[in-house]
Amino acid sequence: MKKTIVNVRPFSEGKIKSKCSIVVEDGRIVSVGNMIMGDVIDGGGMIACAGYIDLHTHGGWGMDCMEPTYEAIDTVAKYQLSTGITSFCPTTMTADIADVEAALANMRSYKTNGARLAGAHLEGPFLSPKAAGAHPLDKLLNPDKNNTAFITRNRDMVRRITVAPDLAGAPFVTALCSSLGIQVSIGHDGSIDDEIYACIEAGASSVTHMGNCTSHASRRYPSPKKHLGLFETALADDRLVCEVIADDRHVPDPLFKIFYRLKGKDGICFVSDSLSVAGMKDGDYFLGSGESAQAIRIEDGVAVLPDKHTYAGSVTPVSRMVSRLYEQGYPAEDLLTMATLTPAKLTGLTDRGDIRPGLLADINLLDERLNVVKTLML
Repeated sequence: MKKTIVNVRPFSEGKIKSKCSIVVEDGRIVSVGNMIMGDVIDGGGMIACAGYIDLHTHGGWGMDCMEPTYEAIDTVAKYQLSTGITSFCPTTMTADIADVEAALANMRSYKTNGARLAGAHLEGPFLSPKAAGAHPLDKLLNPDKNNTAFITRNRDMVRRITVAPDLAGAPFVTALCSSLGIQVSIGHDGSIDDEIYACIEAGASSVTHMGNCTSHASRRYPSPKKHLGLFETALADDRLVCEVIADDRHVPDPLFKIFYRLKGKDGICFVSDSLSVAGMKDGDYFLGSGESAQAIRIEDGVAVLPDKHTYAGSVTPVSRMVSRLYEQGYPAEDLLTMATLTPAKLTGLTDRGDIRPGLLADINLLDERLNVVKTLML
């Protein structure tokens, strides 16, 4: 059945166009222009952009993507949709491989009632103990032919993976994943430029939560040379797209200005890196359960450990990043690109991320301040 969204300004191919109509049939965009067919939806003169894509999220509304239950992944998908995300990569944590595979099996069986699952993001276990962040040190692995076999087994579900370049097996697993069509992001590392370039040559194309657990310029004794770290390499190398948590905490606004100047709209991809407590009210919560449960607090828009010296993770959705940066004067078209076109291109999601004929009819309607007013999945 055909439907037409009338009286909208589509964000298409990187530009906000004049008012027109978008015709949809069987979940796909049929035309963008003056045609009106079937049921009519009045867009009220708002901007119509593709639904946002979040490539790095661990959960929301009290549920975690690692929980191997229908309720967990369904809750996360509905949370994402409530924030204007129509496609997301549920992200695993470093754990026993059997637990990771159980989470992947749960994702595989899920028939979405919320945002679309765009394939999983494996954040771990191939991370550096030098920058593990919240990942358990005793579960980290150096990739080899044996412990990477689960990736090949689950190639149908894995969209992307984070790998630390300073691990001896990093070039191997990067090349393996690239050959399987899995996008490789580098991060949680203690790398120097030579190791980073080896992974880029093997196929790595992005940096995981830039500015958080990313290495800096350093020396490797006894060599007298000072090497660039991942932070500096990412800013200088156009082959790397930077994931950015633009919440003014994980990436302070003055630092985002530097990222934007050096990387531009095509080199930045907004991600939430949201925790299970995203979407919850300020207060005290626990991540995990039993002996491994970690007390955290949501306060003033960020999740922190109770001593307030360490961020526990993000609770800011991508939609809020877009609107708050627009308030600071960044161009609307560039911000929308970072939330739609760039993540789609980075991960090979060729059927979404823009308002064009043939693509999925996943559409956000935005007001003049780029707030998401309504999300349509037609």
